[in-house]
Amino acid sequence: MKPRAAVIGCGNIGSRWDEASSGNAILTHAGAWHRLGLLTALVDPNPERLVAAGRYWGGSTLYPDYQTLFAAEQLDLVSIATPTALRLPVIEAALAAGVRAILLEKPVATTIEEAQAIATVTRTAGAAVAVNYLRRYDAALRQGAAWVQSGRLGAIQHVVGRYGKGILENGSHWIDLIQWWLGPVQGSRVLRRLSDDRPDHDPTLDAVLEVGPAGAIVPVHLLAVDHRHYALFELDIVGSAGRITLTERGAYLRHWEVITDPLFPGYRVLQLANELRADLEHALLRAAEDLLAAWRGERSVPSCTLEDGLAALKAALALRDTRPDPE
Repeated sequence: MKPRAAVIGCGNIGSRWDEASSGNAILTHAGAWHRLGLLTALVDPNPERLVAAGRYWGGSTLYPDYQTLFAAEQLDLVSIATPTALRLPVIEAALAAGVRAILLEKPVATTIEEAQAIATVTRTAGAAVAVNYLRRYDAALRQGAAWVQSGRLGAIQHVVGRYGKGILENGSHWIDLIQWWLGPVQGSRVLRRLSDDRPDHDPTLDAVLEVGPAGAIVPVHLLAVDHRHYALFELDIVGSAGRITLTERGAYLRHWEVITDPLFPGYRVLQLANELRADLEHALLRAAEDLLAAWRGERSVPSCTLEDGLAALKAALALRDTRPDPE
């Protein structure tokens, strides 16, 4: 029988961004499961939001809370796009109802203890959990990871990144990406807290990270931008044999190789060797497909696991809880 999926939380990433979009992009959990023909139910405590989402997607049963959902439906896959603090009880209820595949929004929890509790209950139930660090699911970004990890850039000299809108909300995307490509964050210093509109529990920070395995630590400079002006998500990796940049919200991946300078004898310069475009417009669809493959047993684990999400959360919380260096 065809699997059945539900979305719990119909806010921006749950449903609203697709409702407001005029193009063919799939920007939400509801959009991804709908495209796969698996969307069965929607949940949101806000009646107006729930009705609007239900009207847009059509054919889905609407529920005001997850308890009513799980009492009424037999589900195979669930997207959890609730506020972060509500994730653990929803996951526990989903597992008790027999759900064994969960697509979880980031950050995975508000504390390490909550995240570890999620890991314990899902592991005990034998459930697959995928975290929506959406770049993990993109073919172009996977190629970037392969270039870095194969040594194609030579020895990494330094990394510079830019992000806005909170070290947990958007910064954790960047932290997950850098840990995926280069290895774990081993240490960090906070240089400045940006004066934007972020709440105290999720500030936007300038920081220097020490990243990579022992004996191959790379300095990583993470720079904060004020999201009220515009969105920015960038990565620049400089190695001894090349360079990779990721620009335009992570949409364009460019790889440079070292060549002999054709103009000035004795110099070596960088020349663009590859340019790839990431398909961020369908990243959530790829994430849903990836989890579906894990649920079917076609993959051993999702491309972005709960352990990956926990590692990003640990690094982000360590930065949030560090006082900036004195000037």
